[in-house]
Amino acid sequence: MSDISIPGTASDKYGTQKLIEGLMKVERVPRDATAEKIKTLQTQKTVWLDFNQRLGTLRTGAQNLYNFKNPFNARLAKSSDEDSLSATATREALEQTRNVLVKQAAAADRFISSELPKDYKVAAGSYAFSIGDKRVELNFGGGSLQDFADALTRKGGELLRAQVVSIKTDTKSLVVESLKTGAASRLGFSGDAVKLALDTGLVERVSSSRQELEGAKAVRWDKPLDASAIKADSLVLTAGGEAKLELRPQVKTAGMVLEVEYRLTRLPRDRTPSTPTGPSLGPVGSATFEGITVTGAPSASGLPEWAAPPSPAVLEDLSMASVIGGDGAVRPLPELADGEGTRTITVKLDGYGGSAAALGFRVRDTTRRLEILKARVYDPAEAGGFRPLKAVSTAQDAVVSVDGIEVTRSSNAISDVIPGVTLNVKAASEKPIRLKIQPDREAVQAAIVAFVGNYNKLMGQINILTRSDEKVINEITYFTDEEKKTAKERLGTLQGDSTLNLLSGSLQRLATTPYQTKDGSAMVLLSQLGVATNASQPGAGGGFDSAKMRGYLEIEDETLAKALDEHFEAAKQLFGNDTNGDLIVDSGIAYAVDALLKPYVETGGILSLKTGTLDTQIGNEKRKLDSLDAQLVSKESELKRKYGMMESSLNRMESAGSSIDSFSKQNSGQ
Repeated sequence: MSDISIPGTASDKYGTQKLIEGLMKVERVPRDATAEKIKTLQTQKTVWLDFNQRLGTLRTGAQNLYNFKNPFNARLAKSSDEDSLSATATREALEQTRNVLVKQAAAADRFISSELPKDYKVAAGSYAFSIGDKRVELNFGGGSLQDFADALTRKGGELLRAQVVSIKTDTKSLVVESLKTGAASRLGFSGDAVKLALDTGLVERVSSSRQELEGAKAVRWDKPLDASAIKADSLVLTAGGEAKLELRPQVKTAGMVLEVEYRLTRLPRDRTPSTPTGPSLGPVGSATFEGITVTGAPSASGLPEWAAPPSPAVLEDLSMASVIGGDGAVRPLPELADGEGTRTITVKLDGYGGSAAALGFRVRDTTRRLEILKARVYDPAEAGGFRPLKAVSTAQDAVVSVDGIEVTRSSNAISDVIPGVTLNVKAASEKPIRLKIQPDREAVQAAIVAFVGNYNKLMGQINILTRSDEKVINEITYFTDEEKKTAKERLGTLQGDSTLNLLSGSLQRLATTPYQTKDGSAMVLLSQLGVATNASQPGAGGGFDSAKMRGYLEIEDETLAKALDEHFEAAKQLFGNDTNGDLIVDSGIAYAVDALLKPYVETGGILSLKTGTLDTQIGNEKRKLDSLDAQLVSKESELKRKYGMMESSLNRMESAGSSIDSFSKQNSGQ
């Protein structure tokens, strides 16, 4: 068996391995062609998948410009004083401008104790705190001030919080605060919390200084009071009337607040009297004699010529309320707010003298009737017979006036005054704040830019796939090096494909088609919005830029911004419009692009069929490749077997020849 030779494992003295490789190279030609075809088909599939993704991106961008989430319906709320008031608007808000005066922001009770020793201990006990109608109870086993604050914070949850503040190196203070704003959410103490609050100087006991005044109990001021002005539950004053509500006892104004509930009613305007007709005189008599009738002359009344009386003077004056001090000084309150319905004026009495003896009402306005329902004077810091010694803030409601209509809410987030708008009150404002609700034009412009960008990327991809000139790649300036390399590899991959050429032409037609809008010819084309294919080269004497002949869209930012300012609703309809009133969009470029791309990208659509066909072809070619590979393996094995046998025969022949030569030499030697 030593004469058997296996090609490739022993010395290839006959060159059989090279012969086999040459023969196999010829045999592999069909196999290599099949493998190359599979690679081409896979590349085409990848290209179509990427193209499908690009179509989907453009379609989504088109849908976002006309569906129910489109940016044309987004609203912005801009405040002229963001430090005092901000606002957020939903898509349901109407475009409008409101004037908002922030009289006060809602606040919560926040009390700080006196300075306490560093080692102050809180005794064990049952500590109860109230926040409005809510209650927090803490069973504390005793411990340091910090232990108590931590335990109370954990127990308080979303209602109450406590903390310890170091005032000096050897003293601390306890801060207890409500987490609920609004006048109704006062912080109260009960159980062992009362003793703790008094001992630490959080609060002090006081007698209530609150006084309730009823309009029906008004008395004379300077002029006699008309008895008809006193109603069952109110005081009614017209021009020239005056009255006062007495405070018994007088109150110190420091820290006190006045609230007055009232109604203002417009009086009907006097009409100019008509000219009097004068006395009624009966018909004149007549006499007849021998067929002749004589009629008497009409009676003459002798009335003087009538002259209309002068119209009464019209005076509008909303300064109707005053504070009458203990010294008799009259200090006017702010003007009352005009409007229908019951209103409330709230005034802090600091600065209105040292004491107040009464509230005075004097009406000079000839166009309105004033009705005082009730009034109250109270200390806002006082609650349940306690008043904080050091109130960092005191619970109060937010009070704002929207276009003259005053509203009071317990929270600084007010969402039920302007439909679709939430007012975020921050601080009192000195003058009315201009709140403008308007479309989010920046979001619209960004969406249009994104749509045009996706459109251009799709057109660029079509140009690369259907053309073989590298200029279509070099014209695209936003490509990265990697993207440019991929584009060169795919250049002309689908050249001559009717699907892409048809799609490109359809998209360009849609971009230049007029669409129906509310502004007629002023806004029917994309070019009027500042979006157009600009093939001309300005200043080039009629020349053109070939890059601008590829179907790309350009945006003129100034024109777009101006169009959105002046024709916003029409611009919205340019992308999606309901032309027949059935509440379904049926026109517009975004709608048209969506409709055009739908059969391409939907399940079972044009591109799905193309990739499916490619999958079938790739599968068939892979099976063919497997068969060819098997044939090549068999062929190569057969060649190796035959050439092995040939080498074995040659080796035996050489061995026999060598034996004969040796025998001859031996015989010759003898």
